Order: sequence, then structure tokens, then C-alpha cells
Amino acid sequence: MPTPVALIVEDDPKLGRIFSAALSQIGFEVAWDEDGSRYKKILTKSTPAVIFLDAHLPFASGAEILDEIRADERWQDIPVVIITADIAMSKSLAKKADISLLKPVSVTRIQEIGSAVLSELSKN
Repeated sequence: MPTPVALIVEDDPKLGRIFSAALSQIGFEVAWDEDGSRYKKILTKSTPAVIFLDAHLPFASGAEILDEIRADERWQDIPVVIITADIAMSKSLAKKADISLLKPVSVTRIQEIGSAVLSELSKN
């Protein structure tokens, strides 16, 4: 089985590196879009096993990206984790996302979610 990919769409470089390291440690190959401008290109090259999506990005709206993912049959079943410091945004996107997390988010929580995805992959 090929190494599963986790897509991180996060504009904070520190958080992007932390999330990347946390997911790499548990067995993911990581693709990181640092500003919301490359996620489509990444999605067309490979289908990630999970997407960690910041709600506020400089070149895209996390809400619009989530809508786009859910509307495309190629991607609609990919688990999406919304990550934001905006409580109202978290609540408004919670029904569309699989998980909604409020920043700050611990490395342990990122790895728990990643491990659950890996566990589901191994069942299939």
C-alpha cells in the first residue's frame, strides 16, 4: 500500500511545520499548501487520506475550499478537519467538516486524528 497523504492547508508557517512533523511521525506523506493557492493542484495529483484546513487563508476562504471539496465527487469522502481560532467560523463549518478544532491545537490531537484515519485505511 502506498504511503497515505495528508494535505495541510495552513498559512501559519510554524503551525504548518508542527502539523507536518506530527503527521509524518505517524506515517503520512505530507503535502502542504502554505496560503490556499495550491490545494487544487495538490488534489489533482493525489487523493489525500485526510485534509487539515485552516478556515482563514490569504488566497482562499477555508469555507469555500470546504464547499469545493464536498461538491466534487472525487474528494467529497475525504475527511476534512477544519482548524480555526474563530469560534463562530468553527460552529458554522462544523456540519460540513468531519471535525472542527479550535486553535491552539495540540500535536497529540493532530496525531490522534491522523491515527484514526490510518486505522480506517487499514480496514479497507
